[in-house]
Amino acid sequence: MGSFVKRNDLCYNDFMMEDQAVPTNESSVPSRPEPPAVVERSPAELRARRLLITGLVVAGLLLLGLVLLLVLLSVDAYRATYAGAGPSPGAVVVGLLRDAAIIFVAFETLIIGALLIVLMLQVQSLVVLLRDEVKPMLEATNETLATVRGTTQFVSHNMVSPMIKWSGYLAGARRIVREITGLREGDQQGK
Repeated sequence: MGSFVKRNDLCYNDFMMEDQAVPTNESSVPSRPEPPAVVERSPAELRARRLLITGLVVAGLLLLGLVLLLVLLSVDAYRATYAGAGPSPGAVVVGLLRDAAIIFVAFETLIIGALLIVLMLQVQSLVVLLRDEVKPMLEATNETLATVRGTTQFVSHNMVSPMIKWSGYLAGARRIVREITGLREGDQQGK
């Protein structure tokens, strides 16, 4: 039993999907399209990207250091318990995890506070930008639109309306002349 789709009809290559003839020799093979141009990033984008990568690396190293510190402290707690000095290892590990969680939450709170300050500064700069640059541009645009509206009304009342009236009068006069000449021709044919 044959399939409904021929094997040659299946093509996932965009170039082959176009309605172009398949070349028969190598000299007529069309050249490949050039890849899109690489967009150069601005210095601010590069600086922000570098800062983000640096921040992520530092945060990762801090987290790794915290985990290593917990492991070392846990090993010390187990050694102290086996030596007979100190509480049970489970209590020590739970205490260490609790202390680490408190430190982590405090560190996270500091980071969130710093990011909120940065966010407030960015919102403030956006408001300043809107107030000082966008608002005057919108006001200038409104003034231009009012001027265009006034010019349109002036041209309409002083140029277009009289032209339309005179065009109507001339069309009526032409029609009257045509009717009068038509009547004269009809009288001359009737005689």
